[in-house]
Amino acid sequence: MLVHGGHPLIGTVTPVANKNSILKLIPAALLTDEDVIIHRVPKSSDVVIMLEILEKLGGTYTWFNNDTSLKINCAWINNHAIDPELWDKIKASAMFLGPLLLRLGRASMPTPQGCKLGTRPMDAFIQGMIDLGAQYEHTGGEYLLSADKLVAKEIRQRFPSVTATENLIITASKVPWTTIIYNAACEPHTQDLCHMLVAMWAQIIWIGSNRLEITWVWLLHGVEWTVVSDHLDVGWLIAATVMTGWEITINHAATQHMGLILQVFGKMGVVVDIDYTADTIHVPRGQVLKIDKTIKWDPLRVHAMQWPLLPPDFIHTCAVLALCADGVAIRDNLMYEYGWFFVQEIAKMKGQMIMMNPVSVMTSWPTQRQEANIVCSDIIQASYALLLAAMAAPGTSSLINYTYIFRRFPNIVDKFNALGAKIEIVE
Repeated sequence: MLVHGGHPLIGTVTPVANKNSILKLIPAALLTDEDVIIHRVPKSSDVVIMLEILEKLGGTYTWFNNDTSLKINCAWINNHAIDPELWDKIKASAMFLGPLLLRLGRASMPTPQGCKLGTRPMDAFIQGMIDLGAQYEHTGGEYLLSADKLVAKEIRQRFPSVTATENLIITASKVPWTTIIYNAACEPHTQDLCHMLVAMWAQIIWIGSNRLEITWVWLLHGVEWTVVSDHLDVGWLIAATVMTGWEITINHAATQHMGLILQVFGKMGVVVDIDYTADTIHVPRGQVLKIDKTIKWDPLRVHAMQWPLLPPDFIHTCAVLALCADGVAIRDNLMYEYGWFFVQEIAKMKGQMIMMNPVSVMTSWPTQRQEANIVCSDIIQASYALLLAAMAAPGTSSLINYTYIFRRFPNIVDKFNALGAKIEIVE
């Protein structure tokens, strides 16, 4: 990928639908024999893999509306084991385990892979299934869950794992009687999953909090659902505009989920105009980036943590944006121990970013970065941040191993080029 930097962005844009939501809505379709229709589905590589898994389990799907909508039917699910080759490509494939356990009494998987953000153990996920009454075996590199009967109970998670919480939500929707999850994840995509299940007649209360109460219903129905916008893509579009100059307007901007991201941006001098009624955000031109100090005059320090704090998936972009700002900032990512290894690629562009320890980096003062030959990380969010850095730097940078970005953003080149960027794919 060749990125001709220094071209300002201008125009109106709509963010992608929340990828992390879609990857959970597809397995949730196994809870009913009726059709589940999902709108605003990007045909990303991750979505394609999840649909291939669904099909091999016995489900069917059809694309329509110019390949932006899906109709899924799971009336004939008949396979409890997920294809190992497909499973190895995406961690979200674990979300099929709960629905398979409900339908077939058994579910099995190899050890999942995905982005190399860290060790990402499956303990919380498996423990949630055990708490509901499943039996667990791990032999020969395979996880096997089985259950004659699942029983609702109060579950207290040691860590608010998103995947574990969402799998519990899906499974508990069909487990008698009332399941209560304490220390539940409450990310926007988790909320979107809950709201779709409620539209299928599930009973879930306290959505958006870290205490969820899910009461069993006998029958869940089909649904027609539109996926919420990706709040992270909104933040990335704001950062791209500020870093390259000029202005954009973002429609369907998930304004209800942007509070802390915009607060962190504000600490770096970013100014936006928000219309909550129209759900739009306007990023004006002429931004002057200056990093605030604390009231004790210490460098600004931002921690990435679970929602509702700053999402870990956004911390790389915060660090890259800080390279354009006057001042010193420290970014901490305590959740993924391998998340900062893209720093060596930033150094190729002469970005003043220092890795203080495995979970912290420091940026200092704006520098006139230069073009470079960049090797993208297999962490989607880090690769996206490298793309933004290349767009903001003068000259032409090349991005090698860039295809990981397409796991979340299949049309990212066309979208940025439509706004004035100059990016091309060279075979």
